[in-house]
Amino acid sequence: MSQPTARRSFIALSSATALAAIGGCSILGREDEADAPRGQTTQVAIATDSSRTIVVYFSMPETDKTTGLTEEEENSVVVVDGKALGNTQYVAQLIAQETGAQTTRIETVEAYPLDHQRLSDKAQKEQDDKARPQIKKLPDMSGYDTIFLGHPIWGSDIPMPLYTFLEQTDLKGKTVVPFSTHGGSGLAGTPEAIAGAASGATVSDHALSVSRDQMDGAPQAVTSWLSELGL
Repeated sequence: MSQPTARRSFIALSSATALAAIGGCSILGREDEADAPRGQTTQVAIATDSSRTIVVYFSMPETDKTTGLTEEEENSVVVVDGKALGNTQYVAQLIAQETGAQTTRIETVEAYPLDHQRLSDKAQKEQDDKARPQIKKLPDMSGYDTIFLGHPIWGSDIPMPLYTFLEQTDLKGKTVVPFSTHGGSGLAGTPEAIAGAASGATVSDHALSVSRDQMDGAPQAVTSWLSELGL
């Protein structure tokens, strides 16, 4: 996969010391304390069988354009090989490329608006209402032992469609490895939020989060992170 257009990079690992970062003013980059139940993450060995590993992600690019982007649009996408990929989508593809795993995307039945303010307002309302948006059918997870689970961080929490996925999917006995993209909050306790919602799963305590400010460091960050996971 080609390198993205250069943007300033900021990588956060759950086992590393956090660095200072710039946050946004909307829920899409806000650093408020989320009130979702938190669970316990665990140091866990990751299975190396790529045929039993899948990368599941939710990503919300605010445009499919590759030129003439607004600041909000640029913050939400990475342009690679002439295509606009959502930040989380890009990281998911890097993980799949390195591990040989399949990928699948969590999509809502009702599409989110692309307009930044409308998207932010909708995400805020869903979080306030503790909504569980209906999602499109995903592949059967029973054939997988390891699930890399990716998402942007919205309001210091996982997007509500991830709660839908976690609560509707039988993850008992599986290992979930979180990764995310953010606007300044770092991990924001989201691995613990996933652990609280992923009943019966073991959630890795070694999560990766990459800032939207620049994704040019993501390939090396993913390679280093996977190496630390033993992959």
